[in-house]
Amino acid sequence: MTPGDLLALAAQSCVDAAKLLHELRVDVAAKGAFDQVSTADLEIEAFLRTSLTGGAPGSAVVGEELGTASAPITWYVDPIDGTRNFVRGIPLSCLSVAAAVDGVLVAGCVLDPFRNELFTAAVGVPFTISSPGLTITPGVSPRPLVLTDIPLPGSPYHGEMALLGALMEVADVRRVYSTALSLAWVAAGRADAAANLGIHPWDVAAGAVLVREAGGVYREIGRDGFVAGRGEIVDWLHDRLEDIVT
Repeated sequence: MTPGDLLALAAQSCVDAAKLLHELRVDVAAKGAFDQVSTADLEIEAFLRTSLTGGAPGSAVVGEELGTASAPITWYVDPIDGTRNFVRGIPLSCLSVAAAVDGVLVAGCVLDPFRNELFTAAVGVPFTISSPGLTITPGVSPRPLVLTDIPLPGSPYHGEMALLGALMEVADVRRVYSTALSLAWVAAGRADAAANLGIHPWDVAAGAVLVREAGGVYREIGRDGFVAGRGEIVDWLHDRLEDIVT
């Protein structure tokens, strides 16, 4: 399958999963000291696994809730990125699916089920936003806009509060608590950069493709961090996050 074929399968699977999401009853349980998991997370991931592996026989899934496996074609699935927002009824969460071929990310899509916005891109397929609602062409602001959830509760790193204070002196800062959605917004030009620590592959795989194919950069930091975006603020964030994780 080509990257375009994989993207089409991922996008349709997300659209179908979002329809299911509207029909589900949502119950919530604790997952560790700070995280939560909902029945929607579990049911949507199960649906996506079936749809993706059915459409690409022999493929495997790396998912947040139901385990991981690998194959020449591997899917990275986050059924609801931003669960803590979702279970409180805050409309800042998304479905996120990416495809990797032989370990290289080639396609990604992020679907915002609240606004019905679908962000897609793949190798050879330009970044696109499908949105039925109000869309505004991003403008230029005096200071860069940065999306970050740093510092997170329970983080093992020191110096994050100092970093946040320094960042607020040079940039406008928003805390979204959905990494995949933040990356989609960076790809769309709504923000100049996104950065987080404590992330997992399913949090960032689709968004990394979107940013890259939209002309931005995605840079890993340590074992569980990243910065992505455009402009000098990306280097600024990268250098200071490197100091924190090393």
